[in-house]
Amino acid sequence: MRLVVSMMKLDSVLLICTAIATHKAEGLDGKNYAGPNMLFIVSDDLRPEMGLYGGRAITPNLDAFAKTPGTVVFDRAYVQQAICCPTRSSFLTGRRPDTTKVWDLKTQFRLSGGNFTTLPQYFRENGYYTAGMGKVFHPVSYLGKKDDIMGGSWSAPYFHAKAAHGSSLNGDCWTVNPAPDDTFQDNVLVAHAVKTLQNVSSMKSTPFFVAVGIHRPHLPWDVPAHYYNLYPDVEDIALADHRTPPKNYNITGAQPWSWDPQSGPRHCGPLKQLGRNMSEYALVNDTVSRYLIRGYLAAVSQTDANFGVVLDELERLGLGATTIVTFIGDHGWQLGDLGEFGKKTNFERATRTPFIIRNPFSTQAAAFSHALVEFVDIMPTLIDLAALPLPPVCPEDARKVALCTEGTSLKGVLADPAGTEDFSPAAFMQYAHCMHDEGFWHDGCGNASEPHVMGYAIRTRRWRYVEWVRFDKATTPPTIYWDQKLGTELYDHTEDDTVANVAESVNVVAEPSLRGTVVSLSAQLHAGWRHKMATLVTDTS
Repeated sequence: MRLVVSMMKLDSVLLICTAIATHKAEGLDGKNYAGPNMLFIVSDDLRPEMGLYGGRAITPNLDAFAKTPGTVVFDRAYVQQAICCPTRSSFLTGRRPDTTKVWDLKTQFRLSGGNFTTLPQYFRENGYYTAGMGKVFHPVSYLGKKDDIMGGSWSAPYFHAKAAHGSSLNGDCWTVNPAPDDTFQDNVLVAHAVKTLQNVSSMKSTPFFVAVGIHRPHLPWDVPAHYYNLYPDVEDIALADHRTPPKNYNITGAQPWSWDPQSGPRHCGPLKQLGRNMSEYALVNDTVSRYLIRGYLAAVSQTDANFGVVLDELERLGLGATTIVTFIGDHGWQLGDLGEFGKKTNFERATRTPFIIRNPFSTQAAAFSHALVEFVDIMPTLIDLAALPLPPVCPEDARKVALCTEGTSLKGVLADPAGTEDFSPAAFMQYAHCMHDEGFWHDGCGNASEPHVMGYAIRTRRWRYVEWVRFDKATTPPTIYWDQKLGTELYDHTEDDTVANVAESVNVVAEPSLRGTVVSLSAQLHAGWRHKMATLVTDTS
């Protein structure tokens, strides 16, 4: 068992350990069963914009879920790369992008990194029935099929919703659509999730791992009209504050490697033309920005409603008391923040995303955790909560190691959210510049030898520090030329650890008074996650 011993209250630790031991043996009806069920729900492009995070989106279901006993809301959770395929390849294998060697939207991790055991695959190999639907893995092909069907992740046939609305980018992305709810992609998806839960509820001796990949609020924001009606006046939609690039952004040369202001809007029908008529790096105008923000908020509200449908069915079936529920985004999204629309950066709004776990075997009141956590921590955490053997830490060359992790279990943090705020000193993330190679879309690297430039970032309690450096992916692990810096960024989140845009509105990397801070953060960045884990976790087994 891995616990952060120095930070745990002993009674909390004993309480959680007792609950884990108990739930392996006895359910509510007193009958034996094999282990806790898992419901894993991931939403695409979701920033912490829900009410429970203080956001503008109207999200009553998630807000209520966050208040239920045994629930912990992580409000400083960071992905390893803010784009779909790299982040999903990372948190579904427990490994970072430099190990999966997935930095773009077109690479399958089993072909680039190794034949790694995935999160659902691990549960399947340990006696679970695993079922997946929607967008769980990014849809890239392995052995002729997508969704890791051929990799061994799923027990059940994989499901994709076919619907009249919600999946086409030919529209303008914010059309108010009066069509019935059951004709939209995600509504069809959650109807299947309900049927899946009904089916698995009869498997009394076999635990389940059900993964539901909700597509929204990814573009297009083609959702039922009544979600737009929650935000009736587009003129009243507030724009992001600090909606221009950071001051002194390019003072050491970082901006050309990292700036990507229109990566989202360029994917929408008329906005494709708008993008072609604009400079590639021009800002989106205020009128269009308001329509984009309204569409995003409407899609978040639809996501909330669909989450509620699935959770209500879990409870109706009596499965809530034996099912660990995880809800996450796959990365954040910028809505004009610092001039950016989309993900595809190392900024706070792109890399910070919702992460909520409800453990029904905990008697704790609902709580927020302010610990700095990473999405590579998800896989070891769920394995640990299921009382299954934890994967070892990956060696530097893990190509032939099927099961290992580059994260750490958060079970100790879940046991004592208030007492583990300083659980971790930092989170690490990165972004590949070559994603800009596709001049219009910014969706892929230009040739097979790329990326040649990588932006590495570290987020501590106060600082976000970024180095853009030369990079060679051909070696294992990749060669990072720390001595060949192309640009640097430093943002002060203050002693209050603010997530407001003002923190990243000025690049202070060249401030003479902060030279020592830059040197220290650079050394911490270069030492990386391995050094962090060596100081983070004590093995108390």
